[in-house]
Amino acid sequence: MIKLNVGCGYDYREGFINIDGSELLPKVDRIIDFNNDSLLNHFDTETVGFILAKDFIEHFFHWEALKILNDFYKLLRKNGTLKMKLPDFKYICNSWHIPIEKKINYLYGGQDKKQGLARDNYRDKFPEFFCHKYGYTQKTMKRELKQIGFSIVKTKRKGKNFYVEAIK
Repeated sequence: MIKLNVGCGYDYREGFINIDGSELLPKVDRIIDFNNDSLLNHFDTETVGFILAKDFIEHFFHWEALKILNDFYKLLRKNGTLKMKLPDFKYICNSWHIPIEKKINYLYGGQDKKQGLARDNYRDKFPEFFCHKYGYTQKTMKRELKQIGFSIVKTKRKGKNFYVEAIK
């Protein structure tokens, strides 16, 4: 079974084809520039059993994200699974205990602001990889995936993020 880890960044996973947009990461199996290329140019439709896309889809404008989500659907075989993690826009905005500065960071991705991480050098070189370009709630993401054709869509919030499991 083909398993994709899309937008893997530093989260390299054994048993997956790990895909990212940068060749400067320490370990990536495939480099794909999602602004100019499609997964459909690299994999046959209905051949993938599992797609993982953690902290990925919010880095694209809405129309770009819809194209990528549609590509995910086309790649997945029947009963294939898509799992995603992304910031929960509604939870972040409505949480009185989160300071506004952190809300901005969570919603817009930190961009070129230092995070106190060893990977901040990478952030300096490629701040565009740290920009969130659209926000989703559990409800809006469920609606998007159902409209694409996913038959089962479940979401669950954990902390400031939510997790999606969608079955074709």
